[in-house]
Amino acid sequence: MRRSRFWRGLLATALATALAALTLAPSAVAQSGAPAGMHRFVVAIGGLDVGSRQNWVRLGNYSLTAAGEVFESHFHWSQRNRVRRTGTGVRGVDCVARACEVHTANGFQASSPPQRLEGTYTVTGSVLRITWVGAGWEEWTVSEPIDGRLAALGFRGSSFGATHGYGYGSNAAWSDRASMAEIAAYDHTALDHDYHLWKTDAGTPYLDEGSGSPFWMRDWQRCDSARCLGGRTPATEYYLATANPTATDRRDTLWHWRTALADGRGEHCYTGNSHVKPMMQIIDSDGGFHGWVAVEASLNETVPDQGTSADDIGVFQISAF
Repeated sequence: MRRSRFWRGLLATALATALAALTLAPSAVAQSGAPAGMHRFVVAIGGLDVGSRQNWVRLGNYSLTAAGEVFESHFHWSQRNRVRRTGTGVRGVDCVARACEVHTANGFQASSPPQRLEGTYTVTGSVLRITWVGAGWEEWTVSEPIDGRLAALGFRGSSFGATHGYGYGSNAAWSDRASMAEIAAYDHTALDHDYHLWKTDAGTPYLDEGSGSPFWMRDWQRCDSARCLGGRTPATEYYLATANPTATDRRDTLWHWRTALADGRGEHCYTGNSHVKPMMQIIDSDGGFHGWVAVEASLNETVPDQGTSADDIGVFQISAF
């Protein structure tokens, strides 16, 4: 009799434990629907390793369907492919900075992103996992800085060498963007500059990383073109422009260089190793502007003896979150 009661008690305890586990398990079950209900994400992602001189970055758009599919288009830059800086066709004139054609990393001035991926996604709890066809997987932690209007992605890991990234998603159309006038009027002290950049010091690679402080240029002035802003500090000329003279998507590009370097070469507009930073606007579902996700692809062009040691490459965000 005592043995029978013992086994009945043990069975009851086991059943209770199993039921409790089932009650707690839903957070680990894949959910249906897009992360935070958002279907269009701007993403900056890169593989940055101080032990490598083949670092890479890409900047793209992810379109997620209700059926669990994802379609991506992106721009890609790598230390292995020595692309040059290229004019955007947009000139910064009458906007404080010197009158110059704004430059960007070659390829970003194209009519559309040249590279494509497709795959599937799952959302399990707060984790978004994307599996690309023939190109590995990546994972992000999903949060919702603006309920019902904007999702944020925190990079978790990948199978293809990505180490850092930033992403934001909403249901705004890809053609929804802030105008240069709206960007100039924005309070840029409210945007934090968070970054992971591969650089070298006396030829020794390191990651320059930071967060929580505004970007260096916060006083943007409108140019005579509706596609450009300019700014200046005592040491540096800054430009912000669309990717080309006709682009209507989320792309902007940031270009800056030291005034003394141009003067030292006898140049009005610097043709040396300037900083070129392709960016994508963060737009919420109501059309509100909240900054950019971005990459730097400033590869050495003009100091041959330094090779990749004169490269700056990485990912960053200038964001309200």
